[in-house]
Amino acid sequence: SSLAPSTIVSSTYSSAWTTNSQKFARISGGVANYYYEAIRVIVNTSGNYNITSSSNIDTYGYLYASSFYPSNISLNLIPQDDGSGGNLQFKFTRFFDSSVVYILVATTYSGGVMAPFSIIVSGPSIVSLLYTNTTSVTPTL
Repeated sequence: SSLAPSTIVSSTYSSAWTTNSQKFARISGGVANYYYEAIRVIVNTSGNYNITSSSNIDTYGYLYASSFYPSNISLNLIPQDDGSGGNLQFKFTRFFDSSVVYILVATTYSGGVMAPFSIIVSGPSIVSLLYTNTTSVTPTL
């Protein structure tokens, strides 16, 4: 008997880094001139997923468990990636647990760069990708 091929479902999020985007210091102690977008990633079905950026510029991605604090970019950080997706795009390939809310921070490799971008997620189920405003969030110590 043959196993039926598992279905791969894609979810896409499209936006742009503009002068209205939130900014942070991508490098610790550096200048807060990197535009970013924080995207809540909600997985309905636990499993292995790929998250890849698509833009005409060099992108940089950070993946967080539960929350992201622009003032402390290493807190809750799972991995970060620069070019694993090829063509200067970030890519995360990993197991995502449906009981965890993930925050994807999509940003640029260089500071002050504006461009449109998309995030493509592929895996066993549809994934919700929701814009998240992080300007008013402060970590509790």
